[in-house]
Parts: sequence; structure tokens; C-alpha cells
Amino acid sequence: MIDHLPDRLDLYATAEAGRVLQGRIKLASLDRVLSLLATREGELQVLLELGRDQDGTRYLSGSIKGMLVLQCQRCLEPMEYPLDVRPRLGLVQSQDEAERLTEFYEPLILTREPALLAEVISDEVLLALPIVPLHEDMSQCQTLASEFSAPAGTPANNPFAVLEQLKQKP
Repeated sequence: MIDHLPDRLDLYATAEAGRVLQGRIKLASLDRVLSLLATREGELQVLLELGRDQDGTRYLSGSIKGMLVLQCQRCLEPMEYPLDVRPRLGLVQSQDEAERLTEFYEPLILTREPALLAEVISDEVLLALPIVPLHEDMSQCQTLASEFSAPAGTPANNPFAVLEQLKQKP
């Protein structure tokens, strides 16, 4: 077992050798994920097993765990989101090979070697994030709604007032 995560790794050769990698990766190094986070602070625990199964398929599996801070889209406040991803990727070099993979694996088409591990991890994190992050319990968002009050003394403009006037004309 390798106790650190290299920046770049020849995934195909590492799968041939049958290695396990374990380590941490800082959220700040996941460029494509950063725009979706409320904070850049923190890190993810990563365990990657690369090998070859009985069918001869080279694979990457393991786990990516950590706590992400996202922005709730209901109240716009930060919220914690526990991340626990268990990737099962079949390493392939073409679309034809990807189509021949069993249903057990999702394809990871290797376009260049060595691969950037941060990109592989970013892909898996992006796939695991909710489309619209929301607090699970709406009561966590209620403080914002209860603090809101309409401005006093200003009448609301009715956008259909012009139509009302046209309706009254003979």
C-alpha cells in the first residue's frame, strides 16, 4: 500500500501491478469543484485500489470521503454535506472498449498517461454532488424567511393594472 497520493499516475501500469493508494487531497487542488463550494478549506480522504479482475478488466475502485461545505439554495447559507463516494471504474483506452465493459464498471477513458489524480477525483466528486444543495430540514432555513419583511409604506405595483384599465373602456 502506498501511503500518499502522487499528483500524476500511470493508471494502466499501476492497475497491472495491482496497487493500493491511500492519502488525503486538499479541496483547494480540485479546481473544477471549487466553484461549487462555500469554502476552499478542508480535505478528502482517498483510498484507491487499482488492479485487474478475473475477466482481465483493469479497474480503479475505492472510496473518497470528507465533509464539503456547500451553499444551500433555499436560504443561501453554508451547509455541510457529507461525501462518501465509492467509484468502480473500468480503465479503457477507447469508446469501443468502454462499450464492452460489464455493468459493474463505469468507464474511465484514459486519454493521456500519466493521469492527473486530482482530475479523476474531481470527476467523482462532481458526480456525487446534489444538483440543488438544500438543507435536509427546512427549519434550518426558516431563520432567513422569518427575518424578512416587506418594505412599509410602499404600495405594490400591479403589473396588470394597465390591462384592468383597458378592460373598463367601452
